[in-house]
Amino acid sequence: MTAPYSQSVRGPLDGLVVLEIATVIMGPMAGRQFAKLGAEVIRVEAPTGDVIRRSGRSRNPGMSGAALSLGDGKKNIILDLKSPEGLKTLTRLIEISDLILTNYLPRQRERFRLDWDSVAAINPCCILVTAQGWSTDSELGNDSAYDDIIQAASGLSDVYRKSSGEPRYAPYVVADKVCALTMVYAALAAVHRRDITGAGQWVDVPMFDVMTDFNLVEQLNDFTFDPPLGEAGWHRTIHPARHPHRTKDGWMCILPYTDADWREFLALTDPSYGKPEAVVPLPTLRERNSDVATMQTIISAYASTHTNDEVVAECRTRGIPVHPVNAVEDLVDDAYLRERHSVEIIDHPREGSYWRTSPNIGYSESPLQSVNPASGIDDDRESVFELIRQRTRHHDQG
Repeated sequence: MTAPYSQSVRGPLDGLVVLEIATVIMGPMAGRQFAKLGAEVIRVEAPTGDVIRRSGRSRNPGMSGAALSLGDGKKNIILDLKSPEGLKTLTRLIEISDLILTNYLPRQRERFRLDWDSVAAINPCCILVTAQGWSTDSELGNDSAYDDIIQAASGLSDVYRKSSGEPRYAPYVVADKVCALTMVYAALAAVHRRDITGAGQWVDVPMFDVMTDFNLVEQLNDFTFDPPLGEAGWHRTIHPARHPHRTKDGWMCILPYTDADWREFLALTDPSYGKPEAVVPLPTLRERNSDVATMQTIISAYASTHTNDEVVAECRTRGIPVHPVNAVEDLVDDAYLRERHSVEIIDHPREGSYWRTSPNIGYSESPLQSVNPASGIDDDRESVFELIRQRTRHHDQG
């Protein structure tokens, strides 16, 4: 496949103008994905700047690590949407935008003319993507809902209870990030529809619905049937014995998932299991999923007598999926990621050197290119207004 970065094109979404009016993580992450794919993303912030800018340590005010990551590739402008001048500029931005991303609540969208009726009156070809805790049209639409709220509501926290005995939150913002990606694919579906009809539309992404579906795909399991055939929960993943395995010098994930993989793994523990006529314990996936404790005990006993390098060498020779447990800090030095620029150190004009990441999806005809580093608050006001002028002239001529 073509190299992931090229200076000849911006990526498959080159030419698409995305207006991001969003806060914290969900909406900005959706905008980040569009920027990485080559779209022109204009991020609108309040005069005080988004709270994510103050979420951690920084070298300069308003430029936390999360702000550097979520602002990647975007142009930044501040607008006071409570003022007539701010609303006037917002209208001009809506006029030139192909797509709008926002996680403002419905009552806020109405106040700032970001509801669908107002947007469509300004630009009927625009696609408005809204996201919040519950459907805009529901009685809960204006209820605030952060990541932890949705983890609790969607049953995700209860999956931890089924595994460890008490509900917990995932130690990362999984609901925000899953729903951000949902905003992206939902928006692109609407872009495709507009290519057919020429009409824009409103796309509403309710986090509770999205995460409930995400969670129940496998976790409903035996409870899928009416009447149920068993309790909810994906047996293999909720079992408390499922965890990385300690080796002589670290931790490993060893996953002999298929029946063939399992036989190969058992042959590592006892060569007699490698004989075709050998009777092996837990020979089928269903049996292993029904007795996860025994399976994991066998794997743990093997891991405890080997080093990480020994486990990798022996398992990969037999085609058994395996990988060491990477520390988060070690990922910046991973040879594979560094060679592909999926993790790279870059120099920011004001912030100095910092680590930047990319999903680094490969496109054979429209490869991605490296995007500009994150801007500070209102850094791109002049270039945003120049883009407004350019797009307005093109529209008037076209």
